[in-house]
Amino acid sequence: SDTQVDYGTTTAYGSSTTLKDTSPRVTAHSQALSGLQASTLYHYRVKSKDAAGNLATSGDFTFTTTAAPDTTAPVISAVTATGMTATGATISWTSNEASDTQVEYGTTTAYGSLTTLNGSMVTAHSQGLSGLTASTTYNYRVRSKDAAGNQAVSGNATFATTAAPDTTAPVISAVTA
Repeated sequence: SDTQVDYGTTTAYGSSTTLKDTSPRVTAHSQALSGLQASTLYHYRVKSKDAAGNLATSGDFTFTTTAAPDTTAPVISAVTATGMTATGATISWTSNEASDTQVEYGTTTAYGSLTTLNGSMVTAHSQGLSGLTASTTYNYRVRSKDAAGNQAVSGNATFATTAAPDTTAPVISAVTA
């Protein structure tokens, strides 16, 4: 028999596939539906007519389309550097959706260093930087990628490490009695 599918968001259907009339007639049928809305319940029925013109119509069936894919990157905000020492700092930020955590940093906007990726999906992010040089200005930017793989990267920001602590004892001289 031939093949056709009526479909729509109600049992009134409203749409039909193009009639698929093959010669010779077949007993296994399929029709692809396209242009459907994401996350939507659809009703459908199938119709087949044999060579003598006898029409058979199925009962009503339903399916729900999947959600549309996430193509929106997280929004990064409140990027700050705190706790600066001679050799370290802590970089913190927030994201509007759960995402991973990573910081690029270096003495120029070419960065050159990258923290280890923290794959925990969170909205409050923090990473410590260590092994830095005292009294130095560092450039940094943060990265967060959501579960769908959409990545956001912040703009450049800077912080300065503090001076190295004074660990030299005073020199005593000109001692007289």
